[in-house]
Amino acid sequence: MRGCGKVGVSPDPMELRLPAYYISISLLLYLLGLFFDGALMGAEQHMPALQMLLYGPWGVAFELYQWFANPLLALAILSHRRLRRLSLLFGLLALYLAASSLGVERLPDNRSYAFHDVTGFGAGFYLWSLSILTFCAGQAWWCWKARKADDMPGWNWLDVALIAALGVMLYAATQMPSLRFEVDQVLMPPEPAHSL
Repeated sequence: MRGCGKVGVSPDPMELRLPAYYISISLLLYLLGLFFDGALMGAEQHMPALQMLLYGPWGVAFELYQWFANPLLALAILSHRRLRRLSLLFGLLALYLAASSLGVERLPDNRSYAFHDVTGFGAGFYLWSLSILTFCAGQAWWCWKARKADDMPGWNWLDVALIAALGVMLYAATQMPSLRFEVDQVLMPPEPAHSL
């Protein structure tokens, strides 16, 4: 009587197939988030999530380290199979940094380079956070289920296509004048015009 709950019976293939696409789902959520605003600021200003991704490293000058969730998520995804527990740790650190974004109070815009109060977060922020959470949940499930690295799901064509789309999007964004950000303008913003 095969499949009657005896020890040594292989698990149902459908049980292992459903969560196998957590990397694809995470990448898709991440990519979708880049089409929306990341932060909403006073005076009807906003910062697109794509711009936040491109220029986030400059936040270090203002003691804003949340951008580093992006390379941590990249490391987690790249190491998801061979270093599955370390990958989960990278993902959890990325999730912590993403959650700490809720404490950001002021950001500069790319027009006047003046700092504005953050009044809320856009759909881009929430999709970004959800992509990291999705990765962590999927990776934790697989760390619990997989006995060895070979049991972890590998790359599939959708993962590769989403990573390529992300690369193309980042390249195109660096060419868009509307997303340009002059870092020296933030560090030394222009003096406001005086009227007599």
